[in-house]
Amino acid sequence: MNNIFTLHDFLSLLLYLAGICVLVALFLVLLNVVKILKNVKALLDSHKKEIDSTIESLPGLMNNVTDISANVSSLTDDATQIVKDVKPEVKKVMTCVGSVSDTVNGISRQVDTTSLKVTNTLSDVSDVVSDTAKTISLNVDNVIDYFYILKELVLTIRDVMLK
Repeated sequence: MNNIFTLHDFLSLLLYLAGICVLVALFLVLLNVVKILKNVKALLDSHKKEIDSTIESLPGLMNNVTDISANVSSLTDDATQIVKDVKPEVKKVMTCVGSVSDTVNGISRQVDTTSLKVTNTLSDVSDVVSDTAKTISLNVDNVIDYFYILKELVLTIRDVMLK
């Protein structure tokens, strides 16, 4: 028995084996999918009441969403109109605030200048008062010196007259 095993036969065998492997893998995948579907069915059956109540409440929720959307749109339109109405007034207020700021800056500069002048004047007055006090002190010392000199002179004249 001479059986010749050719390359064609070998490749066919490999192809059949690969096909069998793919079929087994596909079968295993299908088994897993069936298990998952059973679990999903069991989950749906156990939560059927909740799912039904959720589905029944969806139209009401959608109505609420529509109402809220309409309210938000209305509020947005109102806010836009208010901003348009207030914009000129805000510009006027900003102009007035700028003017007030300029006036306050001018007054602040004038107060700074005045306080500098007052400080300089007080410094000058203080210097003059100090100089005057020194002069008076010196003059008082001179008067006392003259008084002692006069006293000495009177004592000397008295002594000369008594002798």
